[in-house]
Amino acid sequence: MRKVAANYLFFPGYPLIKNGYVVLEQDQVKEVVDTGGLIREIQGLEFYAGILVAGCVGGKDLNCKAGEPLLPAIESVYLQEYREAKGVALIEGADLKTLTCRQGMRISLLR
Repeated sequence: MRKVAANYLFFPGYPLIKNGYVVLEQDQVKEVVDTGGLIREIQGLEFYAGILVAGCVGGKDLNCKAGEPLLPAIESVYLQEYREAKGVALIEGADLKTLTCRQGMRISLLR
């Protein structure tokens, strides 16, 4: 079992969660945990700066220009690509205050 946290989580079927974490078992998302915005020390918890999303977003081009809203671009991928909650991807370099895209933003699958 692996627990992975980030500044934000945005998974299908869940609202945007600040400072939450996901529980992974065999690369499957088993649980999305809303901490109420406060991450406590949990043994084995990995923390990443950015936004955790479903693995289907990893390696995709969100077609999101700098300054454009990020969440609708992610939702668009979910509508086209989402099958099941397998793996997680990390979006780094987005503007986390305004949740907008930035030049140089990266999306990578977590291994």
